[in-house]
Amino acid sequence: MTVCARYDVLRALAHASGVEQITLWALPNKTYQVSFRIKNQEHEWYLSTARNKTKPRAFVNLGAAAHIAYGIAQAATMVVNMTNVSPK
Repeated sequence: MTVCARYDVLRALAHASGVEQITLWALPNKTYQVSFRIKNQEHEWYLSTARNKTKPRAFVNLGAAAHIAYGIAQAATMVVNMTNVSPK
């Protein structure tokens, strides 16, 4: 199950509960998604798009994804998961 939330909702949740880990997911089509592991929550929370709140937002730049993630919460651990990327 994918749990998505907008920027403002995730920021408020991260501020209230705290963030254990931020994960940047590399997808096969050279895009990236951002997820958060919130303390005392069982699901990974994904940053959603502004228009479609049920779909994770895709970034085309890893630096931009990291910058947005750090703007939401300053977690001690940020993981970049590259397992879905096909080797060249």
